[in-house]
Amino acid sequence: MRDNLIEIKHDVFDVADRIKEVDAEYRLFYNLDRARFEVRKRGEIAVTWTEDLSAALIQKLRETHVRRRNELLKEIERGEEAAKREQEHRAREKIGEMTESFLSRGGLS
Repeated sequence: MRDNLIEIKHDVFDVADRIKEVDAEYRLFYNLDRARFEVRKRGEIAVTWTEDLSAALIQKLRETHVRRRNELLKEIERGEEAAKREQEHRAREKIGEMTESFLSRGGLS
């Protein structure tokens, strides 16, 4: 089933314009097949909304937009920490191998 979408460019409460305050790439659609509003960014659904259009949708978008940004930043930090730990682990292994090699050849004698 292909979603039957209608882009909403103008509405009584200016929600279609106001969502762009949160993210300039947001677009507002009404999905006829699913009887709901959808805020999309680059074709992907950011938020679905089954209530009447109101400022509550804008608030929801602000919350999810900030939350996702914070989640992404935490994800990046975790990745950087894991990479740093892996790099330190490899360095310790290399030092151990070099020490063993040095000692097996007689060390400082």
